[in-house]
Amino acid sequence: MNNIQISIDKVSLEYHGVTVNFYNQLALSFRDWFDIKPAIRHKGYVYHWHLVMDGAYLYLRYQPWCQKKSRKYTLQIETHPDHLVKFQRLLVALYKHSQKVYLNRIELAFDIPYPISNVFIASNTGRKMNIYEGTRYFGRKDQRKQHAYCRNYDKKLERKWKGIEEVGERTRVELVYRPAEKIPVESIIQYPPKFNDYYTCSIIMDLEAVRVEKRAMILALQHGLMLPDELSKHHRASIKEMMSSQQLIDFDALAAEHWADLITIICALVCGKVSHLPVQEVRLG
Repeated sequence: MNNIQISIDKVSLEYHGVTVNFYNQLALSFRDWFDIKPAIRHKGYVYHWHLVMDGAYLYLRYQPWCQKKSRKYTLQIETHPDHLVKFQRLLVALYKHSQKVYLNRIELAFDIPYPISNVFIASNTGRKMNIYEGTRYFGRKDQRKQHAYCRNYDKKLERKWKGIEEVGERTRVELVYRPAEKIPVESIIQYPPKFNDYYTCSIIMDLEAVRVEKRAMILALQHGLMLPDELSKHHRASIKEMMSSQQLIDFDALAAEHWADLITIICALVCGKVSHLPVQEVRLG
């Protein structure tokens, strides 16, 4: 599994206890710096901002509708980790004017150097798979921000559509990491994500020994010609058992191995520290 690359595709953080006065100062500065106004929405958060600076983006949301009227509310940001450095002045100000910063969610990307037809993913919890424009989705659309929501697609083909040619195959598996309880941002390093309980992922190396009927089902699933729900429970179980004899992808081990490298820079930019001290038990998912 050394040839599987792991990266963070998106990070979302929550700043608790941000005063209305400070937010109003931010809103005025956003109007001056970016010449924009917030979008007002009637679910989730009240105020939504889309900030763009030198090709980097940051979504900022303030005041959840579910919070009671107060002088302080939760503020949320969402961006690609590489873009955090472009907004460091804002991050410093947010950290200074919040009571606590927590992880909301992280989208972790596993890039597998095989074509998508060789990468087989099965849900261990009964999540339904849907296919749209070549991308496989495990879970409903309204679950896309929940823990272990999964997207699987041909990354090489996506890059080609953008005019970027790559050598070799690349299939991407994106998994959402959203713990059931809040983790302080400086302590994220202690809690690498775990997905093995949710999915079994195999690289198909050899199907020659598989009976023709089962091989046809596997290939139909891989190419999106059939969905798992169209197979009987018996066939789904037997296919899953056959996949266990192929090369298994251990999401948990890969995440744990690379987690410190992935998360340290985020912690440094957001709060300037990384804590290895134990905090109270946190349930993952």
